[in-house]
Amino acid sequence: MNHGWMLLLLAPILLQDDPIAAEALQGYKHPWADFGDTSTVTMRETTKRPDIDAAGNLVYKDVTNEVTWTVVQSAGEKATFKIQGGGQESLIPYFLTLPNWARGKGEKKGSEELMVGGVKRTCQVTTISLDVDKDAGQVTTISKSSDVPYWAVRWRVETLLKGRPNTSEEERLIDVGQKLKVGDRELSCVVVEATVESVGGARTVRKEWRCDEVPGRVLRRESRQYLNGKEQASASIQMEVVRFRAKR
Repeated sequence: MNHGWMLLLLAPILLQDDPIAAEALQGYKHPWADFGDTSTVTMRETTKRPDIDAAGNLVYKDVTNEVTWTVVQSAGEKATFKIQGGGQESLIPYFLTLPNWARGKGEKKGSEELMVGGVKRTCQVTTISLDVDKDAGQVTTISKSSDVPYWAVRWRVETLLKGRPNTSEEERLIDVGQKLKVGDRELSCVVVEATVESVGGARTVRKEWRCDEVPGRVLRRESRQYLNGKEQASASIQMEVVRFRAKR
């Protein structure tokens, strides 16, 4: 069972009281914000499993499982999931608050132009800095445009060790208005590409089709991992929503 959302869901409660940073974060929503008790989504996940073929060669076979996430209890900014799949069941708490990368002091940095769906967009840029003059800190850069139906065109967070870049995570909005079907329903999505780079040459790239109508707000995900530029065949994951029920 892939619990890739857990780190986000279990993030500590965070309130952003810096006015410039708070303005840059307007429109951001936790993936499960606004979805109440009994909201549920079932995802079909396909991963690679190592095997040995008839010639004795190492091969990777697709293994597909369905995983269901259900809100079983919500109380303000804290709630509980039930996760079922692969013969397992578990309960986890989660918070509907801002993520860790939203911490710090905001500063406006002018504008930049970014492409979304083949169209150039002018974006206003804000940085949010935290402990940059200490041994460990982080800087988040958020680029927003009122011309696109999503809270940000780009956000990037870099962690720092003694002021030098360490790890990074970036999300880029690459398209809007794409259509996907779940059952007989056609849903409108934005498409986001996320890249996480870690020390040692590890890099994860996720492409997600996101929709506000679906609990968890992700209709499809394609994830690949690389080490020193080489794709790791055993680490690719594909996910698509096969059914859902949204209670608000």
